[in-house]
Amino acid sequence: MQAKNNAHSLSPDAQSFLDAWKSTPIDIKPYPHYIIKNAFTPELILSTNKLPHKMYPLNYKVGSREEFNAYRQYLTPEIIKKNDCAKKVADVFLSPKIIDFIEKKGNITLKNTLLRIEHTIDTGNFWLAPHTDLGVKKFTMLIYLSEGEEMNTWGTDIYYNANLHCKTVSYAPNTALVFFPTNNTWHGFEPTSIKGVRRTFIINYVTKEWLNRQELVHPTKTVY
Repeated sequence: MQAKNNAHSLSPDAQSFLDAWKSTPIDIKPYPHYIIKNAFTPELILSTNKLPHKMYPLNYKVGSREEFNAYRQYLTPEIIKKNDCAKKVADVFLSPKIIDFIEKKGNITLKNTLLRIEHTIDTGNFWLAPHTDLGVKKFTMLIYLSEGEEMNTWGTDIYYNANLHCKTVSYAPNTALVFFPTNNTWHGFEPTSIKGVRRTFIINYVTKEWLNRQELVHPTKTVY
């Protein structure tokens, strides 16, 4: 666990996230995870509509975001510098109090990790094969951002294993799925034709072994 000064007051967005998670019970089926409702302030979620992003007609073949690495979009230092919404989101997960809370919830340390926030833009025929995030990712959070026709089918799928489906998380703007990656944290997205645009933040703390530094909130600066 980290030892640092937690005397700093929280921003409204960080306080909203902390309060929402504190009131969320853990779900242990099929592995420990949290489904946090009203994770951020409504104003912050609304402002994500103004984040710069591009639409690409991506035809997934093997169900992996790595198929289209060249088209993936992140909250990079350049975007954070120019966009108040991006800065507010990054600041939530750079907050010492939030980091400390996450560490205690997951019984982990985030010392020497780096923050990565992907802004995913999914539409059309999209799917992700079951995977675990095990490896250099110490924490995974997916927070849903957008509304659209048939969005009830847009939630993340959770699995018992690579071949057995457990449930689909209920999709709604400002709802977050949180888990701490292990060898059984199977999740993905069943093949679906998305009518509209499914926007999500995928938030990870990653170890210094992460090679694609251009994806990070800061390419070299650890969270502490």
